[in-house]
Amino acid sequence: MQSNIDDYLLRKIDPSQEYIWKWIPSKGKSGGILSGVRLEHFDVGSFKEGKFVLQLNLRDKNNKVKWNFLNIYGSPHEEHKADFLAELPAFCGGNQVPFLVGGDFNLIRFSSEKNKPTHISRHSKTFNSIIACYDLLDLNMIGGKYTWSNNQNPPTLEKLDKILVSKSWEDLYPMDRVHKTPREVSDHNPLILLTSLHQPVKNISFRFELAWLKDINFKPLVHEIWTKPCHADTAFDRIQAKMKRVKQYFKGWGFNKQGE
Repeated sequence: MQSNIDDYLLRKIDPSQEYIWKWIPSKGKSGGILSGVRLEHFDVGSFKEGKFVLQLNLRDKNNKVKWNFLNIYGSPHEEHKADFLAELPAFCGGNQVPFLVGGDFNLIRFSSEKNKPTHISRHSKTFNSIIACYDLLDLNMIGGKYTWSNNQNPPTLEKLDKILVSKSWEDLYPMDRVHKTPREVSDHNPLILLTSLHQPVKNISFRFELAWLKDINFKPLVHEIWTKPCHADTAFDRIQAKMKRVKQYFKGWGFNKQGE
């Protein structure tokens, strides 16, 4: 809820000036996006600003790869949701490198993303169509199902915040995971996205090798990974999460077998 973010405020957030900052002002009590990029780890090539999206074009200095971050604040007002859902694919479609889309979408995807009985709206259907069109992965969240509360008794809880990634982004950071942290000031739970501390193996995509079927350890490993508990919201998300686990494990397993 900041219509202006001046140098004084930024110095309170970042006293050592380790970050480069870009922001979009709020409109009254809604809107507003602030993005900070730590210069030790990233170069910032350019910014692209919309009404609901702030895009940062980044270069990971450690891994020598480029990717884009789309910071999202979807409209909370019904009359502006169509505008947001028109802007989102325009930004996604303009990316020629791996990209990550994260923030407060102010939309649920499925009825299971709310703790009270509800029907998904036409906006949710459009949102899901955009995710499918650009082949985005909705990263599974650890720590609970919902990210927003109306702070009433009993509360209404919804999953309004999420992180979506392109498949090429996940290829760069295959061990990514999202953690929900406790609410303190906001009515939203902060999300933390963690990636592997190890440098990713470049230019290696997942490929199933027929030779794996001849390895006596292969099928037991698949069974062990597939039957691990999975707490995704829907059957589709559970399958997606299990496939991701299998891919993550056997990408490294296959690379090691190739080395042997």
